Amino acid sequence: MQAVEGKRVAALVGDGFEEVDLIEPRRALEEAGAVVTIVGCDERARQRIRGKRGLDEGQSIRAEELIGDCTAEDFDAVLIPGGTSPDRIRTDREVHRLLREFDTLKKPIFSIGHGAQVLISAQLARGRQITGAPSIADDIRNAGGLYRDQPTVADSNWVSTRGGEDLAQFNRAMLEKLAAAIPVQPVP
Repeated sequence: MQAVEGKRVAALVGDGFEEVDLIEPRRALEEAGAVVTIVGCDERARQRIRGKRGLDEGQSIRAEELIGDCTAEDFDAVLIPGGTSPDRIRTDREVHRLLREFDTLKKPIFSIGHGAQVLISAQLARGRQITGAPSIADDIRNAGGLYRDQPTVADSNWVSTRGGEDLAQFNRAMLEKLAAAIPVQPVP
């Protein structure tokens, strides 16, 4: 996909990320020519971020960048995989800062399953149409978001999905949104 070639996507990942929620979108992005960078919250993430596969332990990965060293200017989009990772990273102020930067610049934000929890904690969900794991539907509504029980929901610069069973449709919508995104040039 020509319009995605070379675009940079930050994957915000903490311990407990759902393996398929990172692997499948990352594969789709990289096959389309995008560059996916694993971004962790702390120095420990450079050594190991533990994944999970359902209730079982999954593969581990390492952060290539740390959130405190990143800005939205460094990337064209951000991906928030589901699992228990969102619950672990959602209170990090640097995560909030980065997501607010992305949203202010209208750069694409991709959320899978419980990833919506991070958007809620960053206080970005109010008035937005979003989907996520059915177990957090009340959380989305309580944060002022408009929960949609649909495989994939697009709202302005956001694309969200309920979870792994909807990833094929999500990946298509994610690539379309990334291809349509016009890089914002920094103001000198």
